[in-house]
Amino acid sequence: MFPSDQVRQVVDHTRRAARPGRRSVVPAIQQLPRLQLFPSEDLAFRRVVDVAYASLCADAAARGRSIDPQQLQSRLRDRYPAAVVRRREAIADPGPDDVLWYVYRFGSVTPGWRWWEEPGHAWAVFDDERRFVEVSTSLTHIVEAPREALLDRPLEAFSNPADVSVPEDAAGVWEELRRRGEVHSTLRFRRLDGTPREIEYHLTRDGAGPGRHLAIVREIEPR
Repeated sequence: MFPSDQVRQVVDHTRRAARPGRRSVVPAIQQLPRLQLFPSEDLAFRRVVDVAYASLCADAAARGRSIDPQQLQSRLRDRYPAAVVRRREAIADPGPDDVLWYVYRFGSVTPGWRWWEEPGHAWAVFDDERRFVEVSTSLTHIVEAPREALLDRPLEAFSNPADVSVPEDAAGVWEELRRRGEVHSTLRFRRLDGTPREIEYHLTRDGAGPGRHLAIVREIEPR
């Protein structure tokens, strides 16, 4: 549940570090808004939101300013260009102590839509070490690489080389897959011409047999 312990710790530290006589935090952020994410099962999205929210709260606390959904939305759009952050309508809020923001990876996301159950998507099979074992032709078109270039390579080898957090994120995804049996997440690539693109995937443990994990994949176009 957001805000996470990381966010609270950052804000508390900033309050303590404030210079004597300086207002540390305005009342508007003393009660941090809760965040509800869509899609909530996207681990990479959750991590990005947590970091952006912690940074926003720390900056606001240091300056004695309040925070608003637009500020968080602007920070998220560095990573997710179509992200949308909205405050729950005031009429639906039970009171000033329970402020809720809705955070959408894409503004048109429909919660509960299990797109990976629809036919026709690209797919890949991985082993326990995150290496490609088999891929569909449609996936090779997305990655812009032939099948032979993918096989025996790890998932993170085809991510954005500028993103230094990719190996850690990939390891976290695989640990989550081991524990839960399925994982839903995103991964950013680069086209051969250098332009960014992003895929969304759903992983099922042993979905293609023992030790063979099935990923259903689609490319996301920012709206």
